Amino acid sequence: MSSLDKSIFRERAIEKYMRRREIHVVLRLVSPPMFFFLWGLLLLAVCGGAVVWSIQIPILVQGKGIVLQQAVPQQANTKQQETIVLLLLSPDQQENLKVGQSVTITIVGTNTSFTSTIGKVQPEVMSPMDIRTQFNVAAPLSQAISGPSVVAIAPVQPASLGHTYLGSQCESQVKIGSQSALSLVPVVNNFASYLDNAQKLFDTIRKEV
Repeated sequence: MSSLDKSIFRERAIEKYMRRREIHVVLRLVSPPMFFFLWGLLLLAVCGGAVVWSIQIPILVQGKGIVLQQAVPQQANTKQQETIVLLLLSPDQQENLKVGQSVTITIVGTNTSFTSTIGKVQPEVMSPMDIRTQFNVAAPLSQAISGPSVVAIAPVQPASLGHTYLGSQCESQVKIGSQSALSLVPVVNNFASYLDNAQKLFDTIRKEV
């Protein structure tokens, strides 16, 4: 047998051996234990994703505030003084603020915090001058009004501590909604963005056609 025939025979033998080895590996991968393991791993991933998706993280908006007294109309044409927090937030939050939203208020310079709810939202963005005039803000507190703001009103809770906080400046966090914890993962956000862009491209092509 020539050396060329031996070489061809050797190559065929090696090729046949490798094919058998590949088949053996595939059979091992699809064997019952491995099959159930892969399905279990997939099920675990799906369940984990569902749990993370169900976790809701609050969306908070930061702002400032002033503790004031406001006359509240009562029956028999009388008015009663009520201690409120005048919330001052960025103008771009006008559409996000709603009556009934929860707000956490922290008195500046202390560790005192309390939770209240928004009772009223002014319909338009207000200038510093309008805020000072309409709500009769005293000169020392007017320094907290540094620019145009969305104004909301929340009562001091509990009301019995109103006089304790009166005249204080504060920081506020308004809960305007919530989002899934999974949406904070960059890959998920990018995937959603890709889908949105693809949908827009498809709509554009359909209109042109």
